Amino acid sequence: DEIKKLPNEEKLKIIDELWESIEDDWEKTSSEENSPEVLSLLEERLEEYEKGEKKSYNWDELEIRVRYNLEQQKNGKK
Repeated sequence: DEIKKLPNEEKLKIIDELWESIEDDWEKTSSEENSPEVLSLLEERLEEYEKGEKKSYNWDELEIRVRYNLEQQKNGKK
């Protein structure tokens, strides 16, 4: 509610600072996601998939599997 009372110029400064903070966090996360370990793991998984050793799932299949596994955990079956 306090922010709403500020002049637009102040609101824009806050938005700018928040955006910069988000960008900084995003860059940190992005660089962690692109670490050599993560890239190596992704390459391994892609090779396994291409060799037919791993199956892929579309979103609907994945959702069903996740819901099933959560239900199993909830019921103490896993």
